[in-house]
Amino acid sequence: MSRSVSRASARSTTPRAWRSSDARAHRRGDGSKRPTSSSSSSTRARFVRASRDDDDVSMRASVDVVDGVLPSDEVEPPIERRAATSFPLACPVTLKALRADGTEPSSGLRYEEVDGMWDLTVGAATNAREGSRKQASSLVDLAREVLPRELRGLLPTSAYFGTATFETPQVAFAYERGWRDSFARAGFPGPDEETRLAMDALGEFARDGIIVDASCGSGLFSRRFLKTKAYKGVVALDYSDAMLRQAKQYMEDEKLLGNADVCFVRADIARLPFPESSLDGVHAGAAIHCWPDSTTAVAEIARVLKPGATFCGTTFMNPQVPFFDEDQQEVFDGVVRQFSGTENAARGFRWWSKKELRDLFTECGLVDFKCETRQQFIFYSAKKRVETE
Repeated sequence: MSRSVSRASARSTTPRAWRSSDARAHRRGDGSKRPTSSSSSSTRARFVRASRDDDDVSMRASVDVVDGVLPSDEVEPPIERRAATSFPLACPVTLKALRADGTEPSSGLRYEEVDGMWDLTVGAATNAREGSRKQASSLVDLAREVLPRELRGLLPTSAYFGTATFETPQVAFAYERGWRDSFARAGFPGPDEETRLAMDALGEFARDGIIVDASCGSGLFSRRFLKTKAYKGVVALDYSDAMLRQAKQYMEDEKLLGNADVCFVRADIARLPFPESSLDGVHAGAAIHCWPDSTTAVAEIARVLKPGATFCGTTFMNPQVPFFDEDQQEVFDGVVRQFSGTENAARGFRWWSKKELRDLFTECGLVDFKCETRQQFIFYSAKKRVETE
């Protein structure tokens, strides 16, 4: 039986618990209902990890408060409890679900959650190499190891410009402090309207499910998804450690970590650490133009979506030539990329056209492509095909 990573609401005194799949919240198609948590003024229970064997995970509860009286004889008001959320994390090498201790049994690779974030990139396993720590393979790696964790982004790990740019702490700090505002000139309607578009596209299928905010950056949309309370859990995923730290800090400042379920994951968009058909939706805001290999990335998103689930997002369109049809526009776009040095996004960000996005999603098996455009802004969505007998 596969297991998923489970997180409890930070508002309660409940540490992270591991639960069997039979006790988890409902999954689509099985007809079961998601268990609800309740609070009582007479008893408050703290769940602790109990024994686990190869077949199941059990929990026991220890009572902290009896008959509604605290040790100080002060009566504590009822506290709203939320059931722990199980996130379907997987090993990025085998793509099989992680066990409770962060280990993938078939490979023996083990991953850890550090500073509230999972590093699920290939090579991040704590026992991936012999010895207590990885050996630096270059002077840059050695210098990176010397820096404090929050400053290691000063020396990006990616050689791709579109990725390395967002690894730096400076960009992570500036993104919501002016950088993102400049998108309005290209026709982006703003985070609130873009969130509405995304939620409309994700639809009822994703409601009360697990969604991933891919290339989440500073958590601009992750926070908005959490505030709606429309989803059981939100995975804030990015390759940039600096961006994830900024996202986590914003959520702490807005007190979101105490009343919503979120999981922070560092991962490669072209090697998503989730089992096949495990997610209820994926969103990528202003992101696909930054991906080094967009075809592999979208194929990965199609792999991890449940049948019927939606992938949606926004990006920049190439300048549109009036009166050009799609074929003529495609030729024009190719010429622009060739002369600007951005062909195949080899040197920088890649802008898109409606036809190119539709063809990309078709190549990766996604259907029902839709889009809305405004100047150079495009919102797109497509679904994973539902098999029919």
